[in-house]
Amino acid sequence: MTIDKASLKESVIDTSLALVINFPLNMLLLYIANRTFIPNMETEQEQIFWTSVFLTVVFTLVAVTRKYFVRGYFKAKEIRKNAIH
Repeated sequence: MTIDKASLKESVIDTSLALVINFPLNMLLLYIANRTFIPNMETEQEQIFWTSVFLTVVFTLVAVTRKYFVRGYFKAKEIRKNAIH
């Protein structure tokens, strides 16, 4: 098996960027959830379910946006590299 170094580099950069973005975002989103809709929930199951839905929606939107820009960056880099050769 051969390793595609360019793909590995893109994956590591994208995952590292996700960590830098997602950790503080998670803290912020949990704070927002705790100050807005969680106090209105009657059961712990409701709190867990709706917090999970909230986090999943936001993280999905952030991930798609992040991945779009990371992929665009690496695609442009590849185009520039191929134009030189």
